[in-house]
Amino acid sequence: MDPQSFFHVAIKVNDIDESMNFYKEHFDATLLERGSADNGSGPTAVYHVALEVADKRVYLFDRAPYEAAGYVENIPVGFLHYGFVVDDVEKAYRALAADRVEFLMSPATFGNLKIAFFLDPAGVRVELIEHLE
Repeated sequence: MDPQSFFHVAIKVNDIDESMNFYKEHFDATLLERGSADNGSGPTAVYHVALEVADKRVYLFDRAPYEAAGYVENIPVGFLHYGFVVDDVEKAYRALAADRVEFLMSPATFGNLKIAFFLDPAGVRVELIEHLE
């Protein structure tokens, strides 16, 4: 697998607006998008904001997509995962699965993204991201 870029870090927070305002005030973050759990189901049934901080995205979630889908138990507030952009999530998923990499969530569509989540050897959650537009 040859990632195109490092895309984002995701953090679970208690209060999305409070955390968003913190990053805006102290890190000059810009709001890129806001998502509502009311508009989704399974992994997309999450409240979130995407912020641009410096040259990267920081996602703030009320719960992780893999948590909303029921693939993992409740995860505490704090670091959730980081994500890499790849050309083809399905292809990367098949290659990693063939190498016995443990996936939390097989490829799924999340807005204009195709995503999948796996665990590295230390148990860190990593996301694969394909832009569908």
